[in-house]
Amino acid sequence: MADKGARVIIITKKAKGGAHHGGAWKVAYADFVTAMMALFIVLWLLSQTDEITRQKLSEYFRTGMFSGAPALVMGGSGVADGAFLDAKGGVLQFEQQSLLAGAEAVREALVQAMKSNSELAGLMKDVDIKVTEQGLLIQILDGSQDLLFDLSSADLKPRLKKFLEVIAPALGKLKNQIQVHGHTDGRPFPAGAGRTNWELSFDRANNARRILETHGLRDGQLSGVFAHGSASLYITKNPLDSRNRRLAILAVRRGAEDFAAKGVKPQVLTKTTSGPSVMPPPVPLNL
Repeated sequence: MADKGARVIIITKKAKGGAHHGGAWKVAYADFVTAMMALFIVLWLLSQTDEITRQKLSEYFRTGMFSGAPALVMGGSGVADGAFLDAKGGVLQFEQQSLLAGAEAVREALVQAMKSNSELAGLMKDVDIKVTEQGLLIQILDGSQDLLFDLSSADLKPRLKKFLEVIAPALGKLKNQIQVHGHTDGRPFPAGAGRTNWELSFDRANNARRILETHGLRDGQLSGVFAHGSASLYITKNPLDSRNRRLAILAVRRGAEDFAAKGVKPQVLTKTTSGPSVMPPPVPLNL
């Protein structure tokens, strides 16, 4: 029998916990979340851009520079001249500033020329200058009273020649390619004439091309002369309207040269309510 006065010794053993694994997994998880957010931001940006911008961004990530920009290895920035960031949509826009400046330069050249040539002042009401999706578009419409051309003739009248001589130097300062498009009204040639509105529209545009190249366009700047005949009317409701007889001069937006050379214009993305953004097929230029 144990002695009642003896001490009882109690030994307590603590169970050992698992080894400490550190917080490295948290860093890896944070990197994963950051990468996913970056991916979703890129996908969102791509959904907000047009085809031309996506092509330029794709080229940049492949080569490290934008099309038309000075190479990085040659000391360039890798960013094309005139590119800027649109703060509203966060979408890269190309050429817009330089094209708007080009439009203003053309208008200013005409204003100065009108001070010494009253014939140009009468022509200005029939001139449409604007920056479009394709680039800087200058259209000279044939007014009903003072014709730019004689009917069925490809000869350019003196005031149209003067107009082209005035704007040529301003266009020559742009880095864009230049196209000249000829249009006629819907009045057909008589049967057996051996000539159609297709030939007539080309001859008028080609005559304008000669003047532009002689008076200010750079060598190789002009990329095409196009005949539209009466296929693309300015006044669609009246094919015989004199304003359908016109010349269109296009300073092609850089990056859209391939589209323009094929006679089609790039389309912007159209958003649907139930699905992702889609790109409609290219449609003919309507100059």
